[in-house]
Amino acid sequence: MHRAGIIVALIGILSLDITNGRSVNRFGIFNIGPKNEENALDIQISFGVDVIRAHGKLGLSLPAAVGEWTHCNDDQTCVQWGDFATVELKDGSAPGCGRVEWTTTYAREIEDCYDIEEGVHWYGGGETHTQTWPIESNAQGEGAHITGGGDSIQKYDHYYLGVVENYWLLSNGAALYVDPDTPLFFSLNTTRPNRVCFIARDETPFTKREPLTLKYEWCTAENVKAAHQLAISTFFEKPTGIPDEVMLVQPLWSTWAEYKTDVNQTIVLDFARRVVSEGFGNSSHIQIDDDWETCYGSEEFSPTKFPDPKTMVDAIKAMNMRVTLWVHPFINYECPLFTEAMSNGYLVKDAKGKTGITDWWQGSNTGIIDMTNPDAVTWWTDRLRNLQESTGIDSFKFDAGETFLLPASSVLTGESDMWPQLYTTKYVETCATFGGLAETRVAHLNQKDVFFVRMSDKDSRWGNNNGLKAMIPALLQMGIVGYPYILPDMIGGNAYGDEMPSKEMYVRWMQLNIFMPAVQFSLVPWKYDSETVQICLDVLAQREMYREEILAAARQAVEDGSPINRPIWWVDPTDENTFTIGDAYMLGDNILVAPVVEEGAVSRDIYLPTGTWRSAVDSAVHVGPQWLRNYPAPLNVTPFFIKTA
Repeated sequence: MHRAGIIVALIGILSLDITNGRSVNRFGIFNIGPKNEENALDIQISFGVDVIRAHGKLGLSLPAAVGEWTHCNDDQTCVQWGDFATVELKDGSAPGCGRVEWTTTYAREIEDCYDIEEGVHWYGGGETHTQTWPIESNAQGEGAHITGGGDSIQKYDHYYLGVVENYWLLSNGAALYVDPDTPLFFSLNTTRPNRVCFIARDETPFTKREPLTLKYEWCTAENVKAAHQLAISTFFEKPTGIPDEVMLVQPLWSTWAEYKTDVNQTIVLDFARRVVSEGFGNSSHIQIDDDWETCYGSEEFSPTKFPDPKTMVDAIKAMNMRVTLWVHPFINYECPLFTEAMSNGYLVKDAKGKTGITDWWQGSNTGIIDMTNPDAVTWWTDRLRNLQESTGIDSFKFDAGETFLLPASSVLTGESDMWPQLYTTKYVETCATFGGLAETRVAHLNQKDVFFVRMSDKDSRWGNNNGLKAMIPALLQMGIVGYPYILPDMIGGNAYGDEMPSKEMYVRWMQLNIFMPAVQFSLVPWKYDSETVQICLDVLAQREMYREEILAAARQAVEDGSPINRPIWWVDPTDENTFTIGDAYMLGDNILVAPVVEEGAVSRDIYLPTGTWRSAVDSAVHVGPQWLRNYPAPLNVTPFFIKTA
């Protein structure tokens, strides 16, 4: 408890005002005012006595029939509506933070909303199909705040993709964190216009709650960076190490976008040889993607497609590259291994205690391995390690893991109030045991684990709707919720359907990736022309030139949880011009990358925050803060700047 510290240092930051007068009671960092909108209470979040950070309304879902509220303690930090519901303000987890705690025995829903105010910008939450930075322009329908998925069966305005945290950050120096055992639903500027709403609801996909609670904390500080550093150190663990250093600098090559499921031993070896012969021999590894198994879930190479996998792996390693393999947590019904897994209780069960049947993009009748069951995890990981030992595979690309892929009414092992998100957490914890090359496409409360978390599959298009322009916002978004080791999606996207990246799109995609934490190829540059190949080689050479800066930023993440790639406001968190820049990013504190992300553009406006900046393009020196208007960026140029003072 930090009661004394908050009252002395942060008097008025969290307090209630629940009479028709002004300023009746101040406590922590809240100020709650007279009720309106039925039984809702006004609340304001402030820093110090008079600096307001946010306004909102508590209890918007309370029915009028519950009647008037009364105080429930002498401090007047607690309000109750008879025995129907109680809301109390408490000390937070650290100085500068304060808690809102709702409890209700009868209500099945509690809703608190905060205003989207002019000039105040929101970050955080989760990775979305349409990704913007900041997030308030990306209206989001009310839905369960769980790891969702990028498949067409999802309603993209309601569901997140693979990385979700209960954490939001405001540009004016406030941060909000919802307790992880909350059955949380979220909406943004939809069901309640111009508001961000947090709803605890006794409804699937969450378990039934008795009583229902909504508990969260606000933290405030002098600016957005300070608020983030306070919150991230309070609510999340830091990574315990850095992943594979070679992969942090050198590219990997996946078979997926180039070949989809049309892979075999000959194709993989030809692919690897061509990577080397085209000048990309200084690469991390080859990744063999979908459809190498005898059946989905067997974790055995198809003898027809891969007659001698060890010889193949050895040949690739002789080219000075490692090899990773695509795996997943599913076992399709037609796969013989399904019976063994089912009979031993290794698959997720439903509420009736029966093996739950689900579907995914490669099967409509499938079981999913229960990553919350230690025996199932041991059985599955032993199979994967045996595969490594027999073939020489270095590690794995772990796919899926989102909670929406679980069977209906799933029953997991462990604390039920953490379901269904517990599945994602335990899945990633298991995947991370396979070393620094391991990658997943999901994460929830996995900040401490050492792995690469990759962006969900991107489409080969330009826009923020899961295309090229979504890449930098996704990078910043995932970093700000505590994941520094991000694997950007493949250069040029996935070429789904009729979408095929133009040469221009491919080159711009390569350039924006220049100082991200990793580079992933699949569609090959030599299918365009020699200029495209050379631009890609030039970008990789620049990346190699600054390898120590990349590795230093990766190590800093272990020390203090900082992202490798930071928002521009990280340089000067008081500069309002930086709060809405979603098409540029920092590597560490001193390299600013401003790639072209607009189709047909050969110049762009670039904002340089405070400091002295040297252009890596022409060595010109610029003193910020200032805008560089119409900065030249022809197809072979990646604008970036080095901070020298």
